Amino acid sequence: MDPYRTNKVTHSILEVLGELLQSHVKDPRVGFVTLGGVKLNRDHSVAEVYFSVMGEGANPQESLLGLKKARGFLQARLGKTLGMRTTPELRFVYDESLTRGEELDVLLKDLKGKGEFLTDAEKKKQMCLDDLQPPKLLLTALRLAKVVWVVPHHNPDPDAMGSALALGEALAAMGRQVRVLGYPDAPIGLLDMPGFEYLLNSDDAPAAFTADPPDTVVLVDCHRIDRTGPLEETLARCETRLAVDHHIVSGRRAPEPGWIESRACSTCTLLYQVISELAKGDRVDDDDTDGDAPFEMTVDMATNLYAGLVNDTGGFRFDNTAPFSFELARRLSAMGVDTAQVAAQTLHRYRRAGIELMQRVLATFQWYDQGRILALHATRAMLEETRGSMTDTEGFVNIATAVDGVRYVIFLKETGDDTWRASLRVRGEGDVQAVAARYGGGGHRAAAGCTIEGELNAVVDDLVAQLAAMSR
Repeated sequence: MDPYRTNKVTHSILEVLGELLQSHVKDPRVGFVTLGGVKLNRDHSVAEVYFSVMGEGANPQESLLGLKKARGFLQARLGKTLGMRTTPELRFVYDESLTRGEELDVLLKDLKGKGEFLTDAEKKKQMCLDDLQPPKLLLTALRLAKVVWVVPHHNPDPDAMGSALALGEALAAMGRQVRVLGYPDAPIGLLDMPGFEYLLNSDDAPAAFTADPPDTVVLVDCHRIDRTGPLEETLARCETRLAVDHHIVSGRRAPEPGWIESRACSTCTLLYQVISELAKGDRVDDDDTDGDAPFEMTVDMATNLYAGLVNDTGGFRFDNTAPFSFELARRLSAMGVDTAQVAAQTLHRYRRAGIELMQRVLATFQWYDQGRILALHATRAMLEETRGSMTDTEGFVNIATAVDGVRYVIFLKETGDDTWRASLRVRGEGDVQAVAARYGGGGHRAAAGCTIEGELNAVVDDLVAQLAAMSR
């Protein structure tokens, strides 16, 4: 048979039957029917008519009975309308695939409404601040704690220190015995943060632990105690350790339990949510003496949290900045935070020794891969010459990332003989966390760090090769 003619006949049969069912067949059982197709046998003596049923109360068996009852009428009118010499015998076949297709469309629409087909970047843009919900196990553990040490990572930045100070004040408001720990030679940008003067110095931590040991240690902006440098051995003596961090889990050690959320732009973002939950209290009524009473988040807490937020987003310039970053900034500002003062004190502030150190570091700039990769370094000899410290280098890497045409930045800081702390950055597409992870480090796609042993030029060449291969 001519396939073109067969195709034309099947379309004609489908069109006529559809019109007849809609206009001339009054059986209510047929009202649910949707015709999906017609299949003719080889000699056109039989036409299988596929149908599905849709709508509330639809019943395939009942609709089939209605179609069979109307078959004689449909067959006669079909032949007359199309002028057929021999009208094919109509056989109605229930087609489940049409119903399944409709169900699949509904399912896909539902999934699309829930954002299941969005990229991670698109999902992040649609997130609001309250989509970040602290785990109940973390909140319970904090409420059960009595003597708490809150510890930022070694060489803390404003996000780590702001998180520690804000959480420490919140736990104290709950009646806990709290010590917030710090390290010697802090960056100048941390000195004016509210509560900084009351820190327990890491040098005094071993004796303080022996005299009055904590029952709980909370790490902030890090998820392993090895990132606390000189405090690692002391903190290992505490069995209950928690972590709140926004960095990707890395290294061979498992993270401490708590809350690791890489979608957050800063750890202070997570701590805002934690403190907001703790501030609600957990007393059943006013006569309840077992639970914690509600408390208010203070301006000092908000100021420390804003310091972390504004620094880890680079003044809202880095690509980790999300719509909920501005939502948090608005809430903290509404509480009375002097946002301009916080930015001035923590974002762009250097000691004179830091400026002299910066001059020497700028002189080490070396470009690779046709200017797409920029490497710089700071040595211990530079520190001796300027009487500066590695903490004075905070923010130097941002100068390098601002250089036009640069995609990747490698900033190496000498911490020991042939030992370097590497800060890696990418502007635009790329994933420096994948490189840092090869050395046991971690961080984010756009900003990561690790420690590498080796001669300076060899370390630079190795990192350049990896980043150049990634950019191609």
